[in-house]
Amino acid sequence: MRSLVTFIGFRYSADRSGNQLVSFLSRLSMIGLILGVALLVVVLSVMNGFDREMRNRILALVPHITLQPWSMQEIDWQQLQKDVETHSRVVATAPFVQGNAMLIKGGAVEPSIFYGVDPAAEKRVSRIQEYVDLGSLQPDVAGLILGKALADRLKVDVADRVTLGVTQAEGRQNVRFVQMTVAAVVATGTELDQQLILMHIEQARALFSEAPPVSLRVSVDDVFASPQIAWELASVHGRDYLLKDWTQQFGNMYHAIQMSRKLVVIMLLAVVAVAVFNVVSTLVMVVNDKRADIGILRSQGASQGDILRIFLIYGAVIGAVGAAAGGVVGVLLALGVSDLVAGVESLFGLKVLQSDVYPINYLPSDVRMPDVAMVCATAYTMSLLATIYPAWRASRMAPAEALRSS
Repeated sequence: MRSLVTFIGFRYSADRSGNQLVSFLSRLSMIGLILGVALLVVVLSVMNGFDREMRNRILALVPHITLQPWSMQEIDWQQLQKDVETHSRVVATAPFVQGNAMLIKGGAVEPSIFYGVDPAAEKRVSRIQEYVDLGSLQPDVAGLILGKALADRLKVDVADRVTLGVTQAEGRQNVRFVQMTVAAVVATGTELDQQLILMHIEQARALFSEAPPVSLRVSVDDVFASPQIAWELASVHGRDYLLKDWTQQFGNMYHAIQMSRKLVVIMLLAVVAVAVFNVVSTLVMVVNDKRADIGILRSQGASQGDILRIFLIYGAVIGAVGAAAGGVVGVLLALGVSDLVAGVESLFGLKVLQSDVYPINYLPSDVRMPDVAMVCATAYTMSLLATIYPAWRASRMAPAEALRSS
C-alpha cells in the first residue's frame, strides 16, 4: 500500500488531464515559487558581490589604520615605523603626507586632499599597483596621479598640466600655486576615483613652506580587526599620534550593505511566502477536485495516513520542483547579471551605479552555493509545511461523504 500511495501522489502531481482550472493554478503556484526563489538568489548574489568588492577592492586600496602626529613638529618616523611593525598583527607600514589643495584646470576648480607616498613602500600596504604604475611618480618630477572621475571632471588626461593650489601651514593665509603634470590616471571602479590625488612624498613635502611631519599607513592581517589593533596601538602611541581605522571612513557604508542584505532577504522571503500560500490554495482545490478518488481509495481500505501522505507527496513535488528550478534559474541569472546590466548601460547610454553615490560604479555578483542551498531548502520547507493543512483536510474526509459530494 505504501508504494501505491507514493505512486498516486506522484501521479497526481504530474496529472494535467483533470480540472483545467486546478491544473492552471498548480502551474501558477509552481511558477510563482520558481520566480520567488530565483529573485532571492539573484539579489543575495548581488549583495554578496557588494560585500566582496568592499572587502577585496575598496578595503584593499585604503589604509587599514593611519597614524598622524598631533603637532607639526618633525618626528622620527623611521623609529615610529619600527615600533609599529613590532605589533604581531601589523603586516606592513608606509610613510605618507597629506595636504589640502585646489586642483585647477582652465575654469574648473576641484577642492581636494592630496597624498604624498613612497611608491616602493605603498605597494606593501595597498593594492593600488594593480591599477596604476606607481613608478610614474618620481621624487624629482612634479607629477601626480588622478582618479579617473576627478580627471574627467577637470577634462584632463596623461601629460596634461594642472595647477595645484596648496594651503600652507595652519595660521597662514597664503596659498602656493604649483604647476604639475598628470603622470597617470587610475580607474579603480570605486568611489576613490572621485577624489584620489597621489604624488611622490618628496614632491608633496616640497609644496609646503614648512614641511609637514610624516604620517604612517598601516596594513594588518585582518581588516576587520583594525579597530582592535588601532586601539592597542593607541594605548602606546596615542599621546603623540592620532590613530584612525578604516571603519571611521567606510564603516557606515559596510554596515549599510550588511543591513540592506538582511532587509532584502526578509522582504524577498515574504515574496516566497506568498508563492507558498498559492500552493495551499492549489492543494485545497485539488482536494475538492479529487473527492471521488479519495472516497474510492478509502472504500478500498486506504487509511487516513495514506491519504495524508498522498497529498503531502503532491505538495512536496511542487515545492521540490519549484525550489530546484528556482535555484537553477537564479544561479544562471546571477552569473550573467553583471554582463546584462553592463550591456543595458552600453546600449542605452545609461549608468545604473555612479561611484559618487555608490561605493562602486558597476553591478557585482558573487554566487555562493551555501546561500543558494539555504534559499532552496527554506522554500522547500515552507512549501512542505504549507501542504500539511490541505492534506490533513483530505485525510479527514469520510468515504461516504466524499462519494456523495463528488
